[in-house]
Amino acid sequence: MEGATSLSDLLGGSPVQNPSLPQSTTFAPMVTGGLDPFIAPQSSREPTTKFRTNGMMGSARSIVKNTMTYLAFFVAAMIISLPVPRGLFLQYIPNMYTSGGVVSYYGAAILGLIAVAISYVLSTFMSVLI
Repeated sequence: MEGATSLSDLLGGSPVQNPSLPQSTTFAPMVTGGLDPFIAPQSSREPTTKFRTNGMMGSARSIVKNTMTYLAFFVAAMIISLPVPRGLFLQYIPNMYTSGGVVSYYGAAILGLIAVAISYVLSTFMSVLI
């Protein structure tokens, strides 16, 4: 183009520096190698749809572990429903029974907490078997 001034003539041969700022506040320009550093690179590989053995074994392991957890809840509920363990757990805590000899709401809540604790312990011990 005729009459146009080149950019290198306007800027000079070096980066523009502000002479009024101290040297510690001026920074070198960031060099990125031609890519935008703030955008994650896109993979050109197509996703594979093959089944992996490790993924299937992990799924089978989680199915067995979940089944053992349900089994632990069942065993804990069975233990709590028996009269001897229920009497052992509730005999030292006051107001666990109503005047008719039925377990009160507070007693049922305590039995529920004990059942959860028993099921946690059982499922932890059974998960070691996997």
